[in-house]
Amino acid sequence: MADPNEASEAWRALGQQLAAYRKAAGHTQHSLAPRILTGRSTIANTEVGRQHPDRAFWKRCDEALDTGGALTAGYDQVVAVDQKYRRARGTAAFTTALTTAGTALVVGAYGQPARETDIVTTVADGRGRQVQVSRRALLHAVPGGVVASLASAEPLVAATRTAQVDPAVVERFAVLRSVLVESDNRVGAAAILPTARQQLGHIADYRRAARGSLRDALLSAEARWAEFAGWLSDDMGDRDAGEWWLAQALTMAQEAGDMEFTAYVFARMAQRASDAADQDRVLGLARAAERAGSTQEQVRAFAAVQRAHGHTVEGDAGSFRAAIDEAHHLAAATATEGGGLGAFCTTAYISAQEGEGWLRLGRPGAAVRCFGEALDAWPETYRRERGRYLARTAVAHAAADEPGLAAAAALAALNLANLTRSARIQREVATAGRQLAAFPTEPGVQQLHAALAASAATS
Repeated sequence: MADPNEASEAWRALGQQLAAYRKAAGHTQHSLAPRILTGRSTIANTEVGRQHPDRAFWKRCDEALDTGGALTAGYDQVVAVDQKYRRARGTAAFTTALTTAGTALVVGAYGQPARETDIVTTVADGRGRQVQVSRRALLHAVPGGVVASLASAEPLVAATRTAQVDPAVVERFAVLRSVLVESDNRVGAAAILPTARQQLGHIADYRRAARGSLRDALLSAEARWAEFAGWLSDDMGDRDAGEWWLAQALTMAQEAGDMEFTAYVFARMAQRASDAADQDRVLGLARAAERAGSTQEQVRAFAAVQRAHGHTVEGDAGSFRAAIDEAHHLAAATATEGGGLGAFCTTAYISAQEGEGWLRLGRPGAAVRCFGEALDAWPETYRRERGRYLARTAVAHAAADEPGLAAAAALAALNLANLTRSARIQREVATAGRQLAAFPTEPGVQQLHAALAASAATS
């Protein structure tokens, strides 16, 4: 079996080859990005072997850099090495996981070598169904739920060749998305994004074949998957892709007349703006979310949280406090069970967001208190978000001149960042590490800096 280190080295070598061709052609990462229809961060991550784009990416690079197909050929060779390792390692465990749920399966390669994707044939009640899906994602999802969803789904290609589309397919895509959202919380975006992109293609195929209200329902489903792809891209550090997917989600939701999801996407845009250079847009986007008129309390609570953040940009602590109180009231009035739109916007989430606001307003002590309240109530299954708020707790402790507590929180966050491969958490921990540079003799700080250096060396 191929060694995993061999595959990692092969991806890094291919990335270095891309960098060499780019520099030889006189391109910076910024100047090459629009020529190959991607973001600068994708190129940067690819050149160090952190991100592994699909074959179409490498083909565009060959065309833009006039390499004679060298990069695409290199990609095919690297994928062969990677796929050999993954297939040998994963097939036994994958078979065990699904047969435990009482379902037989067959796994086989599909088309061009694909690093993350296999065809899975589930056999239940004597009937077989095929679907392409990320093996790693399904290994960490709930096997029974996945199998039930896939075994009951009609073959995608066959469905789009007919004039009739089964309306039940909308719910099946919703079920699969909810499974992948849960799996994302456990294993991180890198394992899930290839499957999300693939399913977006399938939904689009169904949508093109549908008419009337069914087409609108599929367009609504496509918008939700596009927003999910944007979230995953952001977590991997590709903000350009995240922005593009979110814009697609907004136009799809508006075209479908889905005002609930339109409100949600505007709130998501406000959320992203609070971490970007255009923070002045946070309040306006939050108000756009509220004008969309959602009837769901948790979506309205999410919009109120973003309005609160908009007030912190303006330094208005009183309005911030009022908006946070409104969000808490809305969330408290909502049942805690269920996975509807904005279901993540619980009182614990709002406490964490309150901590963010107090940190921005220069009150780190209040921020530490709020982050603590949030983490005490945070579900263990949401490991990546726990890691993020541990990292923010570290930043707050550092701002409050509490280096020992800051280092301990940052180390715990870094462990979760490595487990979930979250670039977002790693950036937050690195921020805390820079803040703690003023305490070089603190043992916990020394341990943190050593862990950060080791993490950077292996990424």
